[in-house]
Amino acid sequence: MFIQKTIIAASLAALGVPALADDAGGIADGSVVVVTASMRAHTVAGAPAFTTVLTAEDIARSPANGLADLLRDSVGVNNQVDDNGRDEIRIRGLGGKYTLMLVNGKRVSSGGALWRGGDFDFSSIPLSSIKRVEIVRGPMAALYGSDAMGGVINIITWPASKEWKGSVSGEYRTIDSGYDGDQYRIGANVAGALSETVSLSLGGERYDRDAWWSAPASDKTRTPRLEEKKATNLTGTLTWQLAENQSLDFDLGYNQDKRPRVMYYYAFNPARKVETKDVRDQEIERKTYGVTHRASWDWGTTTAYITRENARIDDFNTRYNAPQQRTLKEENTYAKFYGNTTLGSNAVTAGIDLRRQVIRDGASYLDTGKVSTDSKAFFVEDELALAQDLRLTLAGRIDDNSVFGNHFSPKGYLVWQGSGALTVKGGISKAFKAPDSYQLSKEYRIVSCGGSCFLSGDPDLSPETSTNYEAGFEIHRKGWDLTAVLFKNDVDDMIVATYDPARNARRWVNVAQAKTKGLELEASVQLHPALTLSGNFTHLKADYINEKGVTTVLDNRPENSGRIGLAYTVLPGVQASLAAHYTGKQYYSSKELPGYTRYDLGLSAKLDKHWTLRSGVKNLGNVDLSEKSKDFAFAELGRNYYLSATYGF
Repeated sequence: MFIQKTIIAASLAALGVPALADDAGGIADGSVVVVTASMRAHTVAGAPAFTTVLTAEDIARSPANGLADLLRDSVGVNNQVDDNGRDEIRIRGLGGKYTLMLVNGKRVSSGGALWRGGDFDFSSIPLSSIKRVEIVRGPMAALYGSDAMGGVINIITWPASKEWKGSVSGEYRTIDSGYDGDQYRIGANVAGALSETVSLSLGGERYDRDAWWSAPASDKTRTPRLEEKKATNLTGTLTWQLAENQSLDFDLGYNQDKRPRVMYYYAFNPARKVETKDVRDQEIERKTYGVTHRASWDWGTTTAYITRENARIDDFNTRYNAPQQRTLKEENTYAKFYGNTTLGSNAVTAGIDLRRQVIRDGASYLDTGKVSTDSKAFFVEDELALAQDLRLTLAGRIDDNSVFGNHFSPKGYLVWQGSGALTVKGGISKAFKAPDSYQLSKEYRIVSCGGSCFLSGDPDLSPETSTNYEAGFEIHRKGWDLTAVLFKNDVDDMIVATYDPARNARRWVNVAQAKTKGLELEASVQLHPALTLSGNFTHLKADYINEKGVTTVLDNRPENSGRIGLAYTVLPGVQASLAAHYTGKQYYSSKELPGYTRYDLGLSAKLDKHWTLRSGVKNLGNVDLSEKSKDFAFAELGRNYYLSATYGF
């Protein structure tokens, strides 16, 4: 069977992942330009934040089988999957809801309709369409508002160019432990000029994944360790060059993500001899469209856009009270205008940000069947040159929400860049996380307490707030680099669902706190023209203070984690890589879970100017967390093999 599947994979590969770079890779470049940290071009070293950049070459080299899997290898980032394999990206110990996801600088989210949300956003962009990913570690509420308390992930896609270019790719992955779990991915992208003033960029991807099980089909109590998934993604941008200094982008996107019906939870109570079996399926169909105007003037630059997301979520769950089959709709409209200019020693960015969210759910919003919230914001950032090598960035944003009112988010940041390769920087900022629409609505009600009570909204909720500190340095030299950062986040007024036994009901209240602090280290060195060593290390301490004032360790936050990898250019165009990923001890429900190390092996070969082949083994040692502790609520994917090919033109 494996041979047959390998032949199928090779056939898929013949359809044609972007071609790999010829060099050994892994050397960070402080002069790489990023835009997410300040909404204007900055080098990685000079930006008023600590930023990690993942390039198309990094994606192609990596054995990761998706964007979330790739992000987990970055310093300060952890992908906490649930017991069915759904992703949750956490930055600096803060939960996934505190990480803002952007695509080309535009907010993307269609999980607001779900209390227990999905991981749909991580698979909404074809991998072959991604030019780079910018990860800003630390709060960015002063520019982006709510949801950016932990950090920002900005996915930047390939733009169109005058010359037509593209690629077609295919990948097959199989797991040799457990049962099933085969994965197929086919992708294509093309971009080029239609005329002297009009260009087009298109991308598409089809991803099919069978469920992966730790028990055979004969076991009627089994639940998937990685659920089945079928996703289709299409993106397109038409660019019209209005004048030498102005352009219009017309964007369209389509994302369909199906999670077929399966028993996702099983429990047996021996005292009562009662079985609990929970079954669900979900499907999201999301359409996005928008228009962006960019211009360069004598005095600076401007960007203005309006974008719309329409999402339909079909949600079946036996835990729901009737109806168990529900159809939810979410409409997000975003509009933004901002400009950049230089006034003497000041580099200024200022703009307005508008958002309208409408959620339709007749089963949960009992009176009107829907809820809507409006927010508007004004933000400004001033980067002041105090000296030739010293810059002070001051930023602030005022948000006005139709439900909870006004909120101000300030930031102060210093960057010192010496004449050499050393940069020292750090700052203090405040951030906030607005309550979700369902948490604020007094008419919202959903079954909870294992089906014995209901959880309702509370319009008196306040935003969660945080005060954040970070300081560190970066050294970028030819052949080696080093980054070290200390950070501390204090989060107040966290929203949790509390139980009232007198009413047999639950409600959300602002009563909890969280404190996270730690150290991030990242380095690489070119040991030989053909050999590069790179690695990162994160130390994290994360505590949670609940509504009773009891302090506990936050679940599933490894105290220490890291990665070390070797990239070796065997021959021109042929590269081998070996990486070790360490996850230290962590806690779940006050139980200590042991640390473990996973190894990945990869090989890539650029056969000619068109063809690139990749293969490798992920989780080489076949780490099985259930053998290390029965208290692990998640699993590492068993030893898996992948084979892919790309045809570039």
